[in-house]
Amino acid sequence: MIAFHTTVAVRRPLADVFAYVADPRTFPAWNSAVQAVTSTSAGPADAGATYAMARQLPGGPALNDLEIVAYEPPVEFAIRTTAGPTPFHYRYRFAAQDAHTVVALDAEVELSGVAAIAPALARRAVKRGVDDNLATLKRTLEAVSG
Repeated sequence: MIAFHTTVAVRRPLADVFAYVADPRTFPAWNSAVQAVTSTSAGPADAGATYAMARQLPGGPALNDLEIVAYEPPVEFAIRTTAGPTPFHYRYRFAAQDAHTVVALDAEVELSGVAAIAPALARRAVKRGVDDNLATLKRTLEAVSG
């Protein structure tokens, strides 16, 4: 298991950033590995809601089942995998700071194979990918505001 923390500041209102990030169906727009996310439960996208997430990883396609485990608008959102080849737990926290929303992510990812043998290298690679995705999130949301 590897863990890391990262942040990004987005020049958008807190409620807007939370609403976008906390809707798993938006993941394909800003997460380079995510191909599609579909709801697998009835009801709103809050704690307990489940999803199927299709991703394209370096090793090939992967399907994970997700569950929202924390949903506290507009300050906290967390997801975890419940099935699939790449277990993870992501906890996002949101805070207003000046004209920005700071998105802080605490991530835990379970690795296998070669990545498990070289966890420091794998941690850097996974964090770099997550940081790239958060940069895309920032660009996507800031483009909406003009």
